[in-house]
Amino acid sequence: MMMNPVLRRETKTTLRSWKMFAILTVYVAVVALGAILFLYGTMFNSYNYSFDPAQMTYMYVVLCAMQMGLMLLAAPAMTAGCISGERERQTLDLLLMTKMSSLSIVIGKLMSSIATLVLIMVATLPVFAIAFYFGGVTITSLLIMMLYIMVTTCMACSISIFFSCIFKKTVVSIVVVYLLVGGVFCFGTLIAVFLQQSLHWTMYQTDPSLTFPLTILSANPGVGFFSLIDNQLGTNWVSNLFYRYASKNTTMNTIIHHYWVVNFVFNVIVSFLFVLLSAHFINPVRNKK
Repeated sequence: MMMNPVLRRETKTTLRSWKMFAILTVYVAVVALGAILFLYGTMFNSYNYSFDPAQMTYMYVVLCAMQMGLMLLAAPAMTAGCISGERERQTLDLLLMTKMSSLSIVIGKLMSSIATLVLIMVATLPVFAIAFYFGGVTITSLLIMMLYIMVTTCMACSISIFFSCIFKKTVVSIVVVYLLVGGVFCFGTLIAVFLQQSLHWTMYQTDPSLTFPLTILSANPGVGFFSLIDNQLGTNWVSNLFYRYASKNTTMNTIIHHYWVVNFVFNVIVSFLFVLLSAHFINPVRNKK
């Protein structure tokens, strides 16, 4: 099968640039520094310099959280200029005049960004190997975590491409994506749930149902991330978020226990929708109108 021309061109251009290797070096250095600080501050800084191998599971959580946060920060910065950058260089019209469909162009741009981010994630695996040396975490758990982070990153990239099609300036696209993903998805959903629960308790003096929290928090990547951590390490961080609802409903408890799957599906659907919207907005037939 022939490789997407946009993906082939973007991949060659990216790998030939020194900036890519500089970004890769800085990213791995930041993750490695986080691991070193954790080892020094948590394990070797006790009064008798003792070492507890069980703490390695928490190091895994710290590294995964850093990976998740850095990916969500890097995705808009690397993707929001895909279309707006072509427009600023006045090459978008030439790209639209080719035989490629608008959907193929969007997919090529998206896959080139994802390929770069996957390369960065793979480069950090040696740092994660420190946690495996002492056990407590399986390779299957790491692969599932990386898959979840990659799907969440893909969601952020698809939103970035969409706003890159909408706005003419790359800086505006980046800011809007950060506001949507960080302000609305991460913090806005938590604030909305807190207000809804507080108002319901104030008005009716009864525990509210789980319908609203479970629905709106499906967009929160942080809740999905810690739900997956709960499944892998046996903790109860997300379950404690719903501590008021000690329900005997088996289906509801199953959803709460595997809530990361709900967020995973949400990310896939959002990615699919925003890719289609992006293809619609750069459609040359629509632009002529």
